[in-house]
Amino acid sequence: MRIYVNGADVTEKVIANSVTWKRYGTNRSEFSFRLEPFFADGITVSYGMSAQLIDDYGQIAWSGIVNEIKETYRNEYRGGISVRCKGLESILSRRICSEFSVPEAMTGAIVQALMLTYIASTSSTAENILYNSALICTGAPVTDYSVQGLSLSRIFDDLAKVDGSKWWIKEDGTFYFLADVPITESAYCIDVTGAAENRLTDLISLGFERGTGEYRNVQTVIGKDGIKAESRNDLEIARMAKYGGSGRYENVMRNDMITTQGAATTAAANILRSYATDNVNVTFETNTYGFRLFDRIWINAPQFGLYGLTPFIITEITANDRPTGDRNLGFTYKITGRLSSESETTFRPTEYWTETIARISK
Repeated sequence: MRIYVNGADVTEKVIANSVTWKRYGTNRSEFSFRLEPFFADGITVSYGMSAQLIDDYGQIAWSGIVNEIKETYRNEYRGGISVRCKGLESILSRRICSEFSVPEAMTGAIVQALMLTYIASTSSTAENILYNSALICTGAPVTDYSVQGLSLSRIFDDLAKVDGSKWWIKEDGTFYFLADVPITESAYCIDVTGAAENRLTDLISLGFERGTGEYRNVQTVIGKDGIKAESRNDLEIARMAKYGGSGRYENVMRNDMITTQGAATTAAANILRSYATDNVNVTFETNTYGFRLFDRIWINAPQFGLYGLTPFIITEITANDRPTGDRNLGFTYKITGRLSSESETTFRPTEYWTETIARISK
């Protein structure tokens, strides 16, 4: 892999074991590295420049903006430059909507209007976000919508709350705001029995964590003017009741942008579908490249109580560089996933935007 800043290849100037690359379940990402103190060939790095990680196949593995530069000195000698970058989604956090209001509109239409006003019309090469109206869903209706002085990322987060839509920016800069996104299958599975042909062969470590965590089997959504909807999973309630009590694990979300009974019902069902499964998290390490956020990976680990291939959704990826003989970057990946259901078709809403009011076990 190679690292580019403002179009210049700086890989040979990167200090070994200083590169960290993270992707989070909220579709946010970070990238950081340290550079040798003196540059040749006129290479410079400054905040606001574009940054990219290019894989061995010439494809963009990560893309973002240099956010912070830190230089260190010792005994009057320059000791190195620390570079911290944020993903392209950070651009939307610094684009501020001065004022927008509409008596009634669909959430998708609002997103399109804001993108056309604040992003698609920009001529800045550092803000290379690609806009395509076909990649923005219709969404749900909102009434008396008004916003002033908020960042686009905050606005899109709020609009996504209405019906469980998700927004993100792909590595190539393409912007998405979609309500239902099919989960893709990972190219690998983890099978500690060694039976599966597509098993991950360089598995470094594997661990599991279990608990109630964000689990719930009853989801209530409260909208504007007392609109209320409840979604429940009776099979899960009965299963949890075997362990004691009523078996009800309840959660409440308030969202004043939900203005219709239909939108409240949809939001409650979407949230519950992804949370009404055992709260089992997996973490594994590998040197193999190719895992993607929200891929579904199948795991067979009898010693951990997983008999047969069981589906997990990848929710976080952290990569750290390791020394290689030719100074080209190699990475060790630490990957976190959560237990999923085979029927799950959308990304799970996260606590980042669900605005949880209560989680009660009775």
